[in-house]
Amino acid sequence: MKHTPKTLRSICEGLKIPCPADQESLEISGVATLEEAAAGDISFLSNLKYAVQAQTSQASAIFIKKNSDVNSNAVLIECEDPYMTFTMYLTGLEKEIGGAKDERKKAFIADDAILGNDCIIEAGAIIASGAIIGDNCRIGAGTKILSAVRLGNRVVVEAGAVIGSQGFGFAPDKKGVYHAIPQLGKVVIEDDVFIGANTTVDRGAISDTRIGQGTKIDNQCMIAHGVSIGKNTVIAAQTGVAGSTLIGDDCKFGGQVGIIGHLKIGNNVTIYAQSGVMHDVPDNKVIFGSPALDRRHFLKSFAAFKKQGL
Repeated sequence: MKHTPKTLRSICEGLKIPCPADQESLEISGVATLEEAAAGDISFLSNLKYAVQAQTSQASAIFIKKNSDVNSNAVLIECEDPYMTFTMYLTGLEKEIGGAKDERKKAFIADDAILGNDCIIEAGAIIASGAIIGDNCRIGAGTKILSAVRLGNRVVVEAGAVIGSQGFGFAPDKKGVYHAIPQLGKVVIEDDVFIGANTTVDRGAISDTRIGQGTKIDNQCMIAHGVSIGKNTVIAAQTGVAGSTLIGDDCKFGGQVGIIGHLKIGNNVTIYAQSGVMHDVPDNKVIFGSPALDRRHFLKSFAAFKKQGL
C-alpha cells in the first residue's frame, strides 16, 4: 500500500525511536508485509521464526526488536515492540490512505440522541432516541445503536452491528404459552471498546449488559442480556455468550466459543476455539473442548481417544 513519500528520519521521529545512522534520508513510500514488500516499502518482523522472510524481503526498511540477530538487505530499525510500532505508523497513515468518513447526513439520528465530540457516523447508521455516545466514537455503516445504549469514549462499532436490542427472555404460563419478559436494562459500553461487524449486544432484562474498558469483540458475536465482560478481554468471531454470564478481565476467547448462561468466568482465562463452556472457570485457566476441560485433562482424554482409534 503506497503513501506520500517520507524520510526515514521523519518516520522515526514521529514514532519516537532512534533512526539508524546514515539512513535519515532514506525515502519510504509504502507499507507491506515482508513477503509482499517492494523497494520503498517499510515492514516489520515481530517473531524471529519469520526471520527467513526478512532475509529475502525486498523492503527498504524493517522494524525489528532490539538486539535481534537478523540478516537482511533492508535497513533494520530497532524498537521495543515491532508490531506495535508498525501499528502506530499505520494509525498515522489512516487518514491519508483513506480512513472512515463522517456521513451523518446519510444516517438517521434521533433528535434527542446525544453524540459526543469528533464522532464519525457512517452512512445508513441508526442512532435511536435516548442513545448516548461519547467522544471520538466511530459508528459503522448500517449499525443500529438503540435507545438503551450508553457508549463511552473512543468506541468503535463496525458495520451492521446491533447494540441494545431486546434480550431473549420468555416465560411459559401453565398452558405452555411463552410470554415476553420486558427487557428494561441498558447496554453500557466503556471507553476504548471495539465491536466487530454484525455483532449483537442485547440490553439486560433488569441488570445492564456491560462491556468493560478496552475489550475487543470480533465479527458476528452474540452477547446476550445481562452479560458482564471485564476489561481488556478479547473475543474472536462467532462466539456466543448466553444471558447473565460474568466474564473477568484480560480473557482471550478463540472463535466459535459457546458459553451457557449464568456462569462466572474468572480473570485471565483462555478458551480455545470451538469450546463449549458449561461450568464456572476460575482465574488463570486454559480450557478447550466440548464440553470444555482444563487443557491438560483435555490432552490426556484426546490421547486416550486416539489409542482407541476414535
